[in-house]
Formats: sequence, C-alpha cells, structure tokens
Amino acid sequence: MNIETKNRILKIFQEHSGYAWTKDIRAKGIHHKYLQELVEEGIIIRIRHGLYSLPEIESYNSLHEALLVVPDGIICMGTALSFYELTTWNPPDVHIAIPHGKKVVIPDYPPIKLYHFSGVFFETGKTEISLSTGQKIMIYDKERTICDAVRYRNRIGTDVMKEALGEYIRSKDKNLNVLYVYAKKLRISSILNQYMDVLL
Repeated sequence: MNIETKNRILKIFQEHSGYAWTKDIRAKGIHHKYLQELVEEGIIIRIRHGLYSLPEIESYNSLHEALLVVPDGIICMGTALSFYELTTWNPPDVHIAIPHGKKVVIPDYPPIKLYHFSGVFFETGKTEISLSTGQKIMIYDKERTICDAVRYRNRIGTDVMKEALGEYIRSKDKNLNVLYVYAKKLRISSILNQYMDVLL
C-alpha cells in the first residue's frame, strides 16, 4: 500500500470521528484488503466485523458523542461497567438506556446499542458526572450498574456479572445499603442475595 492510499483511508476515519466501516472504504473506491494491513501495522484497530477505529480515540469522548445523538440517553450496562472499571470486558458498542417507546435514529458513529427502560427502571440510579475532559454525561451509578449486570446476566454473560460483582464488593466506595434499595425497586433482591451470599 502506498502512502497516498494510506492517507486516503486515514482521512475517512478522521471524517467519521475516528471510526470507519468496510463499506466506507469501498465507497471511496479503495479495496478493503488495506484495512487488514493497517491493523497488522497497529495503525487502526478492528472493533468487530466490518468496523474499525483509530487507536488514539479517547473512549470518554465517544461516550459524550453518543449521548449527543441520543437525547435523554443514559450510559448503562457494559459501557457503565467498563467506565467504573468493574470488568475487563470492553463492549464494542456504547450501551445507552432510553425511555421505553422513545424512537431514536442510530448513527453509524459511534456504534451504539440501545436498552429501553420505563418508569423506575429508567429513573433509578441515574446521575450526571463530569469527565476529565470537562464534558458532562448522564450515566447510571455503580449500584444501579451492578443491579443491571445481575438482572441481565444471561445477556451479558454470568462470568461478566460475577467479575463485576466481585470488583464492586472489593471497591472502597461501594454502598451496599443503596445497592439493596435499588435491588428491591428493580425486583432482583432474591437473585442478588444468592450471589452476595457466595461472595461476602
């Protein structure tokens, strides 16, 4: 691959906030085989089938960007677990909760996965925090995030849930009282207690 082709590909990434799909490369008349060459050189990262990103993308920026295109959204599930460093799992999509029934047009960039909640399931545990960049985002707090991991353990994987619960229990800023209050509101008290009895 010559330097001109490489620069053309990198320009596509820059035009899409550091992301690019294989189809974006093809649309510019560039063969997708060059993407694999760039991955091997460490210039780009393969996130999932057909989707790539620049390695220097600041993950916090992607959270802020995602919320800009999803009004009333709240960072949740795997993305929140990763943000709080409760798991080694780093989901390829930004997980965002939205009110049940709300219709959102999902852009190609950044990649987003929506979770629809209503009433107490949407409101419980939401909080606004400031990032190191100075940007503010809405995200569920640690206790709510743990509750979601337990509730959706079959979707994200029980191993991920157990890892997150273990990390939470070892964290210095945990609040078990709040965790149990949330668990009761979200109707997962019994299953949470089963796992907590094993870990505590």
